[in-house]
Amino acid sequence: MSIEKVSADKGLSAKWSAASPSETDHAEQFWQFSLALYPVLQTELLALQDQYNCNINLILLTTWRPLLAPLPVLMQGLSPQHLTTQHIRQLRRDVSRQLKEYPTDPLLVQLRQQLLAAELTAERLEQRALVQCCADQAHCTVVANTVRQQYLDSHQVPAPIQQQLAFDLDQALLQLGLPQPFDAAKA
Repeated sequence: MSIEKVSADKGLSAKWSAASPSETDHAEQFWQFSLALYPVLQTELLALQDQYNCNINLILLTTWRPLLAPLPVLMQGLSPQHLTTQHIRQLRRDVSRQLKEYPTDPLLVQLRQQLLAAELTAERLEQRALVQCCADQAHCTVVANTVRQQYLDSHQVPAPIQQQLAFDLDQALLQLGLPQPFDAAKA
């Protein structure tokens, strides 16, 4: 996710035919939450993505909901879409490198923008997959902070970085006046 992606999103529809209305509503709520929170933590989240191969959407989910499905369930639901997102991201980065050599090439500029839009759509699909993993409240029994720690541990993120992330996430929520983790049962 990037600031460019956030601003490029304005024209995307919130409706998906594969999701139920409540899943679509929750996916849209999660997306809006992420659009508000991401810019505040962009540098930190991108560092986790680039240095430790972490999924930003999963990290944001652990901030949005108080209880989640177990990490293996989330990873299984996320995996197919995440591979697509990674491929699109790599293509975008390749084109961005080409643009450094040919910065005024209008076709490269257009291709980069199209790939950026495709990557953003893939990110939204990732979020929808994560929301779908949490659709059955009976399976959402793990405290979100525990899921985040398990996930970051599995990516070998050092404890001091994890602690700073937890603090920064809490501070960003306060700074933005965003509610503490969303509770789907209250929605």
